[in-house]
Amino acid sequence: MRALVVGLSLFLAACTPEDFPTESLVDRLRMLGISSSPADLAPGETAQLSALVLDPTRSGATTTFWLACDPDPFNENRSACTDPAVVNDPSRLGDMNALPPGVRFAGLNATATYSAPRGLFDLLAADDPRRTLGTVGTLITISVAEAVSPTAPMEELAALFGRVQRREVASLISLFRVRISEDPERNQNPQVSRLIVDGVDWPAGARVMVKPAQDVVLDVDAADSAFEPFTALTPSGPEARTERILVSWYSTAGRFSETRTAMREQVKTTFTAPGKKPFDPVPERRTGTLWTVLRDTRGALTWREFPLFVCDESLPTPSVTKVTAPVDRLSPVVVEGENLGSVLDVIVGGVALTRGRADAAGTSWTGEVPASVAAGSREVVVHSRRCERFEAASIVVP
Repeated sequence: MRALVVGLSLFLAACTPEDFPTESLVDRLRMLGISSSPADLAPGETAQLSALVLDPTRSGATTTFWLACDPDPFNENRSACTDPAVVNDPSRLGDMNALPPGVRFAGLNATATYSAPRGLFDLLAADDPRRTLGTVGTLITISVAEAVSPTAPMEELAALFGRVQRREVASLISLFRVRISEDPERNQNPQVSRLIVDGVDWPAGARVMVKPAQDVVLDVDAADSAFEPFTALTPSGPEARTERILVSWYSTAGRFSETRTAMREQVKTTFTAPGKKPFDPVPERRTGTLWTVLRDTRGALTWREFPLFVCDESLPTPSVTKVTAPVDRLSPVVVEGENLGSVLDVIVGGVALTRGRADAAGTSWTGEVPASVAAGSREVVVHSRRCERFEAASIVVP
C-alpha cells in the first residue's frame, strides 16, 4: 500500500494542472446553458425556453424534464424550486401527477414554455417599485442519460427516477430564472455575429481547422446593438450603464487559456488543439465541437456551436482544375480536380457550402449554396483536411 501511495504521489508531482480535464471540456453529461426568448417577461407573456444539454459519452438521446414554479410577486425567494430538499433529490419530482404545490410540468427535452401570470403584481400598489424591479419565474430541469418517450406511463417514469436515485443512471439538475417585471427597458438576447480565428473572420459555417497541438487565438463578436444601454437601480439612485457580454468557451477536445472572456475587451482565449498532452489526444475521427455561451450582465443568454477538425498532413493535397457555378439556387456548385477527398470545406462569398461531398474517385466535389450567399460574382476558397487554404476561382451565384 505504501508503494502505491508513493507511486501515486510521484505521478501527481510530475503532472501540472494542464494535464487534467478542465471545466471547459465536454466529456460527460453537461448542461451548458438555458435560454429564454424573450430574455425577460412582462406579466401575461410567455417565453420559449431552450437548453444546451450535451452527452458525448452516449449515442442515444438524453431526456430533459422541465418543471416550472409559480413566481413570488414580492420577490422573497418563496418557491418550491428553491427548496433544497426538492432540488437535491430529483426522485421527489418523478411523479408528474403529484408535484409539490406551485410546481407544474413545463416541457420535455430541448424546449419548454413558461408563462408569467397576467395579474402577478395586482397585490402591489401601482407605484410600488417592486413592479419595475421585478421578480423571477424559476424552472428546474432534470436531465437523465436515457431516452424517454413523451407518452411514457407514470410507472416507467417512477422506475427511471428510482434508477436516478440509486445512481444507476447519470443525471443532473439545473436551475434557471426568468425575470418578470413591468420595466419598460426590456433585455434582448445577445447573438454571435462572427467567429474570429487568429484575428481573421472565419467563414460562416466552415469547420475550424487546426493542426494537432496548434495554438490559435479565438474571439467572437456581436452587433453593436447587442451592447444595450440600461438603467441600474443603485443605493445612490438610478445609474445609466451599458451591458457587457461575457463569453464562456467549451469543447469536446483541446484546451482554452481562458475559459471565460468579455467580448470586445483586451483578454482573448488561446485554444490549444488536441494532441499536445497525453490526456488530450487527437480524436479518433479528428472531429470535435466548440461552443461559446454568451451571457450579458442582465442575465440574457444564448450560444453558438462551431464544428472543429484536427488536420491530417499525411493526406494528399487537393488540386482544383475547374469550378462550375450553379445554374439556379437548387443546383450544386461542382468542383473538379484531383484528391478532392481531402477537401474539408468550399467557401463561396465567405460562406461554406452545405452538403459537401466528394465522389469515390476524388475527382469531383459538390456542395449547395446557402441562402445567405448574395447573388453576384463570388470568390471560391478551398479548405483542405491538411489545414491548407487556397483560392480556387470566382463564380457568379444566381
